[in-house]
Amino acid sequence: MTIKYETIDVLEMTPKCGGFIEGVDLSQDISNQQFKEIYNAVVDRVVVIFRGQKLTPKQHISFSKKFGKTQASAVSGFEKNTDYPEIDNLAYDADNPPHVTRDLWHTDFAGREKPTWGTLLYAREIPPEGGDTIWVNNVAAYEALSDRMKQHIDGLTAYHDSYRPYGETIRPEMWEDGGESLGRLKTERSIYRPALHPVVRTHPDSGKKGLFVNESMTTKIKELDFRESDYLLRFLFDHLRTPEFQYRHKWEADDLAIWDNRTSLHYALFDYDQYRLMHRIVIEGDVPYQ
Repeated sequence: MTIKYETIDVLEMTPKCGGFIEGVDLSQDISNQQFKEIYNAVVDRVVVIFRGQKLTPKQHISFSKKFGKTQASAVSGFEKNTDYPEIDNLAYDADNPPHVTRDLWHTDFAGREKPTWGTLLYAREIPPEGGDTIWVNNVAAYEALSDRMKQHIDGLTAYHDSYRPYGETIRPEMWEDGGESLGRLKTERSIYRPALHPVVRTHPDSGKKGLFVNESMTTKIKELDFRESDYLLRFLFDHLRTPEFQYRHKWEADDLAIWDNRTSLHYALFDYDQYRLMHRIVIEGDVPYQ
């Protein structure tokens, strides 16, 4: 069903995922109707982009809080903005590459009892080339499965481990460096327990079902033995990478992306050498259900 918008313009980027929202200046107050339509566009398109938004950190935070409570600073695995604790600083270049999300398709904070609602990522400094981000519509991926496969996976649950991306075989450099950060990582890991979530998640707003597994954190399907679980997860991970379910975004400075973490996964390309700075605000979410 096509959604009708009265106060914003939404340009769909691919049939299944992505949209540009035009006609809105987020540095100014927006009406309740505008916010409602923006929210509906995020749910429908999975990720939406606002271009040319000149936002101060305070304006970024103020707009983000319309979507819900911002995630606590201590939860993030990224460097925090010293002046604004709601904001993660994603500052990378050739000498300081991404240390967690590189090379992995993932859903943010899926390894927690309440994975995040979504993310508002603002581009402050962008290199001349590289650094694209790709999103996947997990609802489209689920709907493309055969009826027999849907019957097979409906009702299954899977474990999600937030610390898997920090593993010694995935990020050995983090364990070799030692120091205070490694000590904190070992302590946190020792008391953490992976979260158990449905393999197929129902979206609380749209009522649509979508896959809720990702290669970064999903470790095992509870109801299957290890070999069956491994085969099935590998199939689902590969299926989710199908290009027809994706939108790939080439960033420009002052872009603001908002995505729905409940029905998506994404991949951040690290193919750039020059400095790149993004400001990220994460919104708390709810417990997933089938």
